[in-house]
Amino acid sequence: MKTPDIAANKKGIMIHPIVNKQEKRMRALVRIALYLMLTILVASVPVFIPDTSTEFIVRALLCLGLYYIMIRYVDLRSWNESGLILSKAWVKEGMAGLAIGALAMGLIFGIEWVSGSLKVTGFGWQGTSSALWMWPVLAYLIQMISVGFYEELIGRGYILRNMTEGFAIGKVSTVQSAIIAIVLSSAIFGLAHAGNPNVSWIALFNIFVAGIMLAVPFVITGRLSLSIGIHIAWNFFQGGIYGFPVSGLEVRNSLIEIRQGGTELWTGGDFGPEGGLAGLLGIVLALIFSLIYLKIKEGFLALAPDFAQTYKEKRNITD
Repeated sequence: MKTPDIAANKKGIMIHPIVNKQEKRMRALVRIALYLMLTILVASVPVFIPDTSTEFIVRALLCLGLYYIMIRYVDLRSWNESGLILSKAWVKEGMAGLAIGALAMGLIFGIEWVSGSLKVTGFGWQGTSSALWMWPVLAYLIQMISVGFYEELIGRGYILRNMTEGFAIGKVSTVQSAIIAIVLSSAIFGLAHAGNPNVSWIALFNIFVAGIMLAVPFVITGRLSLSIGIHIAWNFFQGGIYGFPVSGLEVRNSLIEIRQGGTELWTGGDFGPEGGLAGLLGIVLALIFSLIYLKIKEGFLALAPDFAQTYKEKRNITD
């Protein structure tokens, strides 16, 4: 017995809840749900690896493999739409992202230091006569490169992209669907940190805003490089250089050792800058720096071609 469809469009054509028959693929919500379930499984595999840095690298590679499979064989999209196609523009934007993330976190550190909200208590090389003090910092760099890479694949590369495609229906324009997708994917990004130690409502809000900050460059360029660069530098300089907690997680080895003071509302306390107003200021500055960079580079700010067209328009699918 045939299972009936549960809805119909304005033309009276029955709408399948799982499969978009016109596009010949699963619907966006189903694709996202499947991807998230598979990501949880894939990301849990490397926890059995004893070396932490290797664990993070393997997780990043597994997430990349899943990303490829989902884009090519589930989304039925070209790899050119992955945001990972290497080019001179990709590399330049990645370097710009690293600079923006480092600058934003440096400003947070500088403002807190000048205002007396933190005190420098030492440096990583003190107390040792060898260069071994650098290895934990380098290991942390490897970990943050991995985290910045695979979290951007998940949050922006896949979820944001598919949400944008899913909401571009009816009278909803691609610009409107991109805005909706940015907000919702950033909310998911924020909620994904809800289980972190010392989390607060302002921390969740700040990470939500950080999600928006990381999403905007992607929808403008169609490349993940600027977002990946910002994410990597933000995390590494936050914990590996300046000694702040990173999203509630304590970093034991850093270039600069600090003692946090000031009010928790401003500094974020044990959650780190992302849990306070100082972090929110840094996030907003990173977004402003990104927009200035893109305005200078592009001459104007608009949706990237990959985002400006719907899936049907790209493939000349008619209703």
